[in-house]
Amino acid sequence: MKKGLFITVFAVSMFLFAAMAFAVPSADILYYETELESGLLWQYDYTFYNTTAGSEYLYSVWFDFDGDHEFTGLPLPTGWDGIAGEPTTSFAMVFAMDPMGSDDIAPGNSLSGFSFVIDYQAGNIPYTAYFSDHEGGYSSLAGTTALAPEPISSILFLTGGAALAVRRYLKKTT
Repeated sequence: MKKGLFITVFAVSMFLFAAMAFAVPSADILYYETELESGLLWQYDYTFYNTTAGSEYLYSVWFDFDGDHEFTGLPLPTGWDGIAGEPTTSFAMVFAMDPMGSDDIAPGNSLSGFSFVIDYQAGNIPYTAYFSDHEGGYSSLAGTTALAPEPISSILFLTGGAALAVRRYLKKTT
């Protein structure tokens, strides 16, 4: 009996440690794009989602642009640094904070308020997201930003689906 309990506890422990060892950080970085000044300037408003299943906190995102462009940062969320308020020309932009800070984005959470204005329509931008487990472990993830679905499109889709469902229901009952 004791041997069976020991084997069960050992197997469960190994499974839990293996799951923690192979936890992979993940993030979704979505944006809204707004054209300003007839295509001369574009504003990008981002939300960073930490979709990690483990215990890794998102603390920095590095955007990689394909050339030199003029940026103007807009006010950032509390605790975060980046380009805020002054124009600059660069091939990359970093939003970051202390990797052990209380303003890191916890797993399953998101934070919006990362915005900038740029001199061309950038669209999807490659990025590298950096994570910390707040115990000295660090990791990173490369990806590409994605355009967030517009709320009105989602509302229209749901309304249309509901109308079709009602129509089908009424057709079956008559």
